Amino acid sequence: MLNHHSACRVAGFCGWAPLLLLILWLGAASPVVAQEAEPPPAPDKVIYLTFDDGPSGYTQPILDVLARYDAKATFFVLGRAAAHQPELIEAIYAAGHGLGNHTYNHPSLPGVGWQRMADEVAGTANALGGRDSGCLRPPYGARSAAVASNAGKLGYQLVLWSIDPRDWARPGARAIAERVISRAHPNGVVVMHDGGGDRSQTVAALEVILPALRDQGYRFAAMCRDGVMPPAQKQAPPPMPPGSAPILANGATLDAYGAAADEPPPVLGVGAITSPAAGAAVRGQTPVLGIATHPAFRKWQLDLILEGGGETFLAVGESQAPAAAELVVWDTTLYPDGNHQLRLRVVHEGLNYDEYFLPVTVANAPAP
Repeated sequence: MLNHHSACRVAGFCGWAPLLLLILWLGAASPVVAQEAEPPPAPDKVIYLTFDDGPSGYTQPILDVLARYDAKATFFVLGRAAAHQPELIEAIYAAGHGLGNHTYNHPSLPGVGWQRMADEVAGTANALGGRDSGCLRPPYGARSAAVASNAGKLGYQLVLWSIDPRDWARPGARAIAERVISRAHPNGVVVMHDGGGDRSQTVAALEVILPALRDQGYRFAAMCRDGVMPPAQKQAPPPMPPGSAPILANGATLDAYGAAADEPPPVLGVGAITSPAAGAAVRGQTPVLGIATHPAFRKWQLDLILEGGGETFLAVGESQAPAAAELVVWDTTLYPDGNHQLRLRVVHEGLNYDEYFLPVTVANAPAP
């Protein structure tokens, strides 16, 4: 029979047995300490700044402010503006911002047919070259089932917004900034403007918005670029009124959204080129008739936008034309043959203006 020491030698663990028993005893006696779970990562607080109606002289100042805060945004451009300012389109894209389609002439899309909508979108796509992202922001945010269907047929996604500081009404830089900051939320889409009139308040508001939201943990990202599409919206925003700067009656007060309280909607301007007919072939001495009126009227101006780029002044007037009146007798022989556009600007308070376009064909040369 083996004694204790003999058994230890046979088993080969005599020197380790007491230590092993101590470890087992301590393990059984010691409480199990649970590891603390790591807190979940903070949600990504991204917000999307967007700018409509450019490019214009205010686009570069906006780009400069965005660059100082390393912020990215998305610019929904008008084709008629982009076609004559390719250097700004290049600057937007080179800075890493997104580019979207805002139509060529800014019509309310529910009021136009399929062909007009297709032409409007295609014109801006051409002005953007290969940088059209497939994002379409309908002017004024006006949409319908037909507009959505037509956009899909054209290969576009409608892009709206969830935060509207109504900067187009120029309520002051502080008001614009406070509206954006107070309504900011993750995945929010802010609509502002870099064209369509005086946007100096928007530029100044960005100097407040960007550092304030950055301090709250937001980052400013571009959508409609590099595969980043707009976030899904549970509720579409209401359309904007069809004007860039509604005029309020004297003494009207503003609600939290900048709208007049206890006042009917402001009367907006009216403008149109009534003759010649759209698409008409004109030659020689051609009377141009139009309507130009606004509650805060300053002047009207008629220009010719030439096919292939460039524009030239035709006439200006300081009297309103509430009914169709002769604006100028246009001598078409002074201009090259081609498919051009007449542009009527109705300039009003704050040097804002509304624009109206009419396609015409100058055909002075006799047909072969």
